[in-house]
Amino acid sequence: MLTVNIICIGKLKEKYWVDAIKEYSKRLGAFCKFSIIELSECKTNQDPNEKQIAHILEEEGKSILAKIKPTDYTVCLLYTSDAADDLI
Repeated sequence: MLTVNIICIGKLKEKYWVDAIKEYSKRLGAFCKFSIIELSECKTNQDPNEKQIAHILEEEGKSILAKIKPTDYTVCLLYTSDAADDLI
C-alpha cells in the first residue's frame, strides 16, 4: 500500500484544521497509509535579521531532511503570502 507522509514545520493549533486533517486522513485511509509529521519550529527572537532567518531555515531544513529516506519520492510544497500573490 502507498504511504503518504506530509512533513511540516510547526503544529496545527486551530481546531477546524485539526478536524479537517482527521477527516482527510480517514478518507485517504482506504487508498494509502497517510500521516502528518509535525516538526518543532526553531526558536527565534521577535525581530530576526536576515542572517538569523537563514540559520533558522537551514536548521528546519535539516530536520525535514532527517525524516526523508533516500528511497522516498519527494515533493516540496511551499506556501507563503508572497507565493499566493504570484498566483493572482
